[in-house]
Amino acid sequence: MSSCRVWIFFALAVLSAQHSWTAQPNTLTANHFRFTVEKAPDIEKWFDPTDAWGGADGVFSIPLDAHRLLFTFGDTFTTRQRRKMVNNSIAILRLEGRTPAGIDFFFGQTADGAVQSFAVPQDNRGVFWLAAGVRDGSQLHLFAAHIELTSQGGPFGFRQIGESLLTVDNPDESPPRWQIRQQEIPYFRSDNQGSTVIGSATLDPMDGPYIYLYGFDEEKTPLFPIKHAIAARVEKGRMEKLSEWEFYCGPAKAGESDSPDALLTTERFWTHDFARATRLAREVASEYSVSYLPVLRAYVMVYTRLGLSQEIVMRSAPTPVGPWSAPLLLYRIPDVPEDIKAFFYAAKAHPALAADDELVVSYVANSFDFARLVRNPDIYRPRFIRVKFTPTAK
Repeated sequence: MSSCRVWIFFALAVLSAQHSWTAQPNTLTANHFRFTVEKAPDIEKWFDPTDAWGGADGVFSIPLDAHRLLFTFGDTFTTRQRRKMVNNSIAILRLEGRTPAGIDFFFGQTADGAVQSFAVPQDNRGVFWLAAGVRDGSQLHLFAAHIELTSQGGPFGFRQIGESLLTVDNPDESPPRWQIRQQEIPYFRSDNQGSTVIGSATLDPMDGPYIYLYGFDEEKTPLFPIKHAIAARVEKGRMEKLSEWEFYCGPAKAGESDSPDALLTTERFWTHDFARATRLAREVASEYSVSYLPVLRAYVMVYTRLGLSQEIVMRSAPTPVGPWSAPLLLYRIPDVPEDIKAFFYAAKAHPALAADDELVVSYVANSFDFARLVRNPDIYRPRFIRVKFTPTAK
């Protein structure tokens, strides 16, 4: 369940609850648009716990083609009984247009036939939590956080030791037959000052020459770490050429450049030195989404505020790298009845499931009470909402 990933934010959750934003529960107005939020049970039902899959977090989506949407997950219960957990799994949601029509879940398998994680580090050190990804031509690329358990044990007994890029050469075949190659990504930092990671989100503008890659630069503060969004890009067809990745190092605020397009075309705004990457947006999460929303004619970043809270927020921008607006509260997740130890995270949008005038957003509810987590299949599984935008009079 990547429970250790979120356990470290317990103090953060308390602080966030004390300083949460207020908003109307259903309808809000932003600029010249009004939006409404409703639950999406028509999507949610495909992720109900069964004998084939018991619930997970992460919940990243990557289009494989017009009819197949890949989902990647972190720690996963293998069945609805929740007696066994592995570190990652995947699913392929079959689509008719933007409507789900069926789903298949996949795990890995040991030599003796036992269920294991779908992806395992090739050096047999630690585990993977699967994250964002992108289909680039005939190849599929997936990010995987490389995690190592430590001798400390308990909820803090882990550390991220790197980030890997998994490349699938035959993604049109069934996942058990995928040929996967692993590369360690050199753009990773972890020290006393914080960490820098790429792999939080991806964006493939269909009419552009680049794939955009997103991550975070973490700032340690006396209370809790603050994550800032950062961005990189690579030419399509060159994803595996890690040395060619360029990091955005230009202005972050509106008015600091002549035009938004200059952020993408000005050579000095791009560098191969990831330590120079511009901090684009504050208080983001370690996992989020960036997509183009036609009704707003803008790129939108969707995430859980501070990484762990009941607040799902959105920023907008005219280009894939900004300048990003202030965060707008889209939805406040309701409390889980009778579970005061519940917490919420992993919000992100899934454009392949959404119409041009809406966002489909997932999130995960979890619990600090592991026994309750095992007993209750209604938590620790993807939850979905629809955010519908309507123009208003200027």
